[in-house]
Amino acid sequence: MMTAAVPMAPVPDLVEVSVQDSAQLDQALKDGIAGVMAAATLHHTGVMVIRTGPGRYVVRVHPEVPYGLIRQQYQ
Repeated sequence: MMTAAVPMAPVPDLVEVSVQDSAQLDQALKDGIAGVMAAATLHHTGVMVIRTGPGRYVVRVHPEVPYGLIRQQYQ
């Protein structure tokens, strides 16, 4: 089971991704990145993927990531 919670906003700049099966992780992260891509383009910035725990990620537009790039961070 996988979930991606997109906040109710005209252009979401943050998506929470949660998976229980590692086989679903790649697709869930791709979906999360696609969910914030419009905001990243609008703000001309990149995307940060942050692992917050086992199977839990936050995908967000991040001003320290150059436009067009996606970076990963583990907490």
